[in-house]
Amino acid sequence: MESTRRIVCRVCRGSNHPSSHFCEYCGASLREQGYKPSGRQKAGRVMARGFKRLLFVVVLLGVLAGIFYAADNFLLPALRHKATQADSATTVTVSSTTTTTTTPRTDRVIAGADRYGTAIAISKLGFPNGAPALVLAAGDDYAEAVCAAPLAVAYGAPVLLIPPQGIETDLSTEIQRLNPSQVFLVGISRPSTVTGQLRNILQKPTVTRLIGSDRFDTAALVANAVKAKLGTVTKVVIAPSDSFAEAIAVAPLAAAKGWPILLSPQNGAPPSATTDAITQLGATSALIVGTSAKVTLTDVVRKVGSDSYETVALIAQYAATQGLSFAHTAIATGDDFPDGLAAGPYLALDKGILLLAKGQQLPPVILSLFTANAKSIRTLDFIALPNLAKAMASGSAVTTQAGTGQTGTTQTGTSGTGTDQTTTTETGTT
Repeated sequence: MESTRRIVCRVCRGSNHPSSHFCEYCGASLREQGYKPSGRQKAGRVMARGFKRLLFVVVLLGVLAGIFYAADNFLLPALRHKATQADSATTVTVSSTTTTTTTPRTDRVIAGADRYGTAIAISKLGFPNGAPALVLAAGDDYAEAVCAAPLAVAYGAPVLLIPPQGIETDLSTEIQRLNPSQVFLVGISRPSTVTGQLRNILQKPTVTRLIGSDRFDTAALVANAVKAKLGTVTKVVIAPSDSFAEAIAVAPLAAAKGWPILLSPQNGAPPSATTDAITQLGATSALIVGTSAKVTLTDVVRKVGSDSYETVALIAQYAATQGLSFAHTAIATGDDFPDGLAAGPYLALDKGILLLAKGQQLPPVILSLFTANAKSIRTLDFIALPNLAKAMASGSAVTTQAGTGQTGTTQTGTSGTGTDQTTTTETGTT
């Protein structure tokens, strides 16, 4: 039964109908002045208050999630990127040395916290505005990676090294910065995982896998990709498959000239994958470094020293006759391959020459060559060799033993079996 008790307004004391919500005389609300809502109305109010609180919690959680997402995807990567620049990808000018000419020489140390950071530092220096393509090579297997430089330069790409576990934070940041539309995977493990990671980093990249059944097959696949880009290949480089120093040293020359690098054992006949690749490429000449491999070509130049460092010196001298220059010289370690591998395409852009150190010192044969060409050097890069940079800046003699060695002579004819003949130029040798 509906209540007949009238409601008296506490503001103006006017008497109002029991169903009124507002005073008929002064308009004041009657809800707080004695009005008692029904149970259904009370339940509705409780539900409304609960919904408002729930909505507030949902909005608050959404805001917090947005802040976390922004921090994880933008703020923290930016901080890591700055840390990478400061700690893992540094380029330091060590000295500016005035030679006998009026042009000063700039000495720089290019280094990262590890081989992967050093490759990133080189990429930033050589490709400050990004690159249309990228070559990812194995950072733990030189035999699968030493053929990468000519491919990189043909497509205007740097070489970055990838660890066995795949793309990590610093590498991902550098790939984003380069923003390539085409990526080549050379001899890496877990290609499917890496491909998936690349598609999360880049906008629909074209990913090409150049991964053969062995190191010789991988090099052949890379050589064919070089020809596909350049159209013709007249000359190939054949380097040892069981020693990396020679392939690393010849990489700037091979990359600058568009000569694919194929592999063969230091001793013995080249494998069928290499000989078949020469035929498929249509090459008519070869530069053979550090190996006794024989090929059936009419024009063969062979550079073989008594050890790897002497071969490196011979390669540098030959490169200087082929359009490369000591004006931009880099020195990397000859004890491991990754630093020199990443430096190859970078030097090729400037037609520079790569020399190799033994530890933090220059072997006598390399020091002799360096000294002979010191007046020509305008930029000297030390790839992850800070101690060598300091020693050379101070003018101290840096050798692995007393005295200096000779770099050998270039002779015409077929290489002999003695150790006194360190380099030959072959014509019509099979």
